[in-house]
Formats: sequence, structure tokens, C-alpha cells
Amino acid sequence: MTKPWKYIDNQFLIATRTSYKRAVKLSNYHDAALLQAVATDPAFQPVYDRYHPLHLALEEQWSIWKSRGGAQEGETLNLNQLLEQAENRLPGWEVQIQVVYPATTPRYKAIFPDGRKPFTKGTIDQRINAYNILSLNIGADPALATIKTVVDDTYTGLNNARIAQQGAKAVTKAGSEMLEAAVTDAMITQYRNMGFLMDNFYEQRESLANTLFDLQTLRDLDQRIFTGTLSPLETEPVLVHTFLSDDRLRLKNNGSRSYTLYLASTPSGINSTPVIVAPLEEKNITAADFEITNYGTHRYLTAVNPNNDAETEYLIELY
Repeated sequence: MTKPWKYIDNQFLIATRTSYKRAVKLSNYHDAALLQAVATDPAFQPVYDRYHPLHLALEEQWSIWKSRGGAQEGETLNLNQLLEQAENRLPGWEVQIQVVYPATTPRYKAIFPDGRKPFTKGTIDQRINAYNILSLNIGADPALATIKTVVDDTYTGLNNARIAQQGAKAVTKAGSEMLEAAVTDAMITQYRNMGFLMDNFYEQRESLANTLFDLQTLRDLDQRIFTGTLSPLETEPVLVHTFLSDDRLRLKNNGSRSYTLYLASTPSGINSTPVIVAPLEEKNITAADFEITNYGTHRYLTAVNPNNDAETEYLIELY
């Protein structure tokens, strides 16, 4: 069987098959770069007009998917907390039942035939159902009516939380299908825009490709840790990277003086909110701490030593 010609493969789609976030980063950059290109060459206006609505749709679906994922996490946390609370009530129920039916009696054994194991082992659904079985085992025993009411309420609460969690998962899955469609539309159009560039700007294709497309994110470079030494009053460009607001960075200062980081829109720039790392400090931040609004243009991480009397050392890890 003849292999497909590699130039027919859409590298934008290939690069984003396993990462929605990468697609959003590629789109943020491309959309911003096209807008800048329009300012110097009106030939890019129809390209931007075609792409920009797809970028907005991708951003919208990404935000919806993220928010629904957060709702799912919230429902899961709620269920786990309820399960933990229910397990904490078990010893008290056992004591109250033993007042009526000592642990050595057949009746007590019938109520808790496997002890606490069904409540702590197995799947979530099996653990939830253990409370329903406990209620059935208590039955209509008038001596245990009060405990049965509490057990029934506990089971109802757990079951409702499980239904809410499953519903949140279904909504998130449905949202991912819409996000995948938005990713596909945007990445196909970026591929087509590359064709436009090749056809209309052949002699400038290399420089324009580097300007209009986030080739670094597309290639997914492996370097994640950056270190350096800053001389007194030195400003150093550390890296060029397309971030999203929730991207995390680990910052460490191995020197005796503080250093300051900026996420700028130009190489060695400082047009963002500064993040200061004190001597020997280690801390975790997100890109949102730089308080920027355009992640398509603010891609240049800059380190500055504001001290005039000593050098300092930085370590920056992307993860």
C-alpha cells in the first residue's frame, strides 16, 4: 500500500489530536499574528476575516468545556466528601444497633453480614449500594426505626450526588465533541492559510511562516527547565512560549538577590505585571499572575536583576 504523501498531512491537526490546550495556544498566536499582518498588508484581511470567527468559536468552546470540567470535579468532590462522612457515621450506628442486638447475636450478623467491608471496598456504586442494603437488612424493625431513617437519608444523599456526578460527566463529554469540532475547523483553516501564504508570498514563505504560525508550540519542544545567572542590572530573554492563563510555572531563586519576571509582547520586554522571586525562594505561579490579556502576543518571558551590587540565579520550570 502506498503511503500518503507527507505534505498532504495536516500538521496542525496532527499536533492537536491529544491536546485541546495546544490547539487554543496555536489559535491565540495565529489570530493575533494575522491581525498584525493586516496592519501592514491588506492582502491578509480576507484571511483574518475567515479565521477570526473560527478562533472565537474555539475560545468559546474551550471555556465551556473547561467550566463543565470544573463542575464535574466539584460534583466528584461532593460525592467523595459525602462518602467519607457516611463512613464516619458507621461506628456510631454499630454501637446503637449493638445496644439492641449484641455483636455476637444472629440478628446483628444479619444486619452487618460482612462488617464494614462493603462500605469501604469496591466501586463507588457498590459502596453507595451498601447503605441501601443496610436499610433493607434493618427492615421494619421498630427498635431500629430511628437508625433506619438516618441510613435511608444517607443513601438518598449519596445516590443523588452520584446521579449529579454522572450527569456532569455526560455534559463534559458532549462539550468535548463540540470542542473537537471547533479545533478541527480552526486547524484545517490554519493549514489552508499556510497554502495561501505559499501561493501568494512564495519568496517570503519562510519568514512569514515563522511570523504567522506558532511553530514552537506546533513542534512541541521538549525543554521545560531554564536556568541562568543574571549580572547586576541585567535583563535577559529567557524563552519564547505561548501560554494560557492556567499554565503553571515553578520559579526558584538560587542567588542572594531577588529577580523579577515579565511576560512581555517583545523580546526582553517588561510590559506585564512583574513577578518577584526573593533570594532562595521557590514558588509556583500561573501565567495569569502576569495579568495580561493577549496570550497570542505576550510570549516573551524576561528575567531582570534589579540589583546593582550582586548577581543572582534563576530556575524556571514549565509544567
